[in-house]
Amino acid sequence: MEHSLIADMPRDKYVENCKQRAFDYLEQGDLNKAAALFVRDMNARPDCELPDHCVALGTTLLMGNDAIGWRALVEGLR
Repeated sequence: MEHSLIADMPRDKYVENCKQRAFDYLEQGDLNKAAALFVRDMNARPDCELPDHCVALGTTLLMGNDAIGWRALVEGLR
């Protein structure tokens, strides 16, 4: 995401954009890209940085190729 968009966008809108991008890749069947971009984009803003337990759970779901679990994880984040 462009740096100016990251800084200027309200947090809730930014999170929703990150989630939607992840959902789009999940719908395309690309769990790896959905996970990588979601984590990168969320961690690009200090006020959106993912807690360690979410990263650990996401990693476990990714290793298990669990797209449904990843979707649930992303949906639950605020």
